[in-house]
Amino acid sequence: MKELELSTKDAVKYLKEHVKIHDKIEISYNRIFAEGEVLNVDFSKYFDKPGFRLLVLLEESDLGATIEIDVYEVEEDIIEFTHYPKEGEPVDVSVV
Repeated sequence: MKELELSTKDAVKYLKEHVKIHDKIEISYNRIFAEGEVLNVDFSKYFDKPGFRLLVLLEESDLGATIEIDVYEVEEDIIEFTHYPKEGEPVDVSVV
């Protein structure tokens, strides 16, 4: 597993450039830990500002729950994440 230490901005840049639909992700931000499959990556504008949202199907949920993470809204709160691409080596990112 590849390990990276990135700044907040670089971590968001990594998420934008590398996380794709059907990849798996484990992400910790603020007091939240979410792990699951990425169902959608949305770069639509919201209120005339660039947007970046991840829709994640949570694992270990009996209800098949999904969450939408507004990455720009929580970018200062991201602590770490592990990205499991559909193809390739997993990447563990710590935000410093």
